[in-house]
Amino acid sequence: MAEEKSTGGCLCGAVTYEAVGEPVFAAHCCCSDCRKASGADHITAAFYLVDQVSISGDVAEFGVEAESGNTNYRQFCPSCGSRLFSRNSANETMMGIQTGTMDQAHGIKPRGVVYAAEMREWDCFNQDLPQFEKMPPVSAPRE
Repeated sequence: MAEEKSTGGCLCGAVTYEAVGEPVFAAHCCCSDCRKASGADHITAAFYLVDQVSISGDVAEFGVEAESGNTNYRQFCPSCGSRLFSRNSANETMMGIQTGTMDQAHGIKPRGVVYAAEMREWDCFNQDLPQFEKMPPVSAPRE
């Protein structure tokens, strides 16, 4: 059986990507930075090892200091502004993909809601998902 591939890209098509295999994890985030950067009440991101993802096209990047003191980098299309990827200076082996930019979302199963303390009162999620007031410790593989 062939390995699953998720493809996607920006609104204008200048940036496309392919993610091979299952994500390491996925989550919903309700923090004010994600809300402001996306224009939505929360984002959903799937995190992959960098080696699982190939990107075609140029991306622009904006970094902001996270609560942890690390830097969160948001990557987007410089032509249309679509937010596509994220990475964190604490673990350069991982990258997040905004699931809304995926053509098909194979294997995406969010494991929880982070920054639930900042969730909008009208936002709702599957009640079976754990909710974390802030960012819980994430154990992600390192190479």
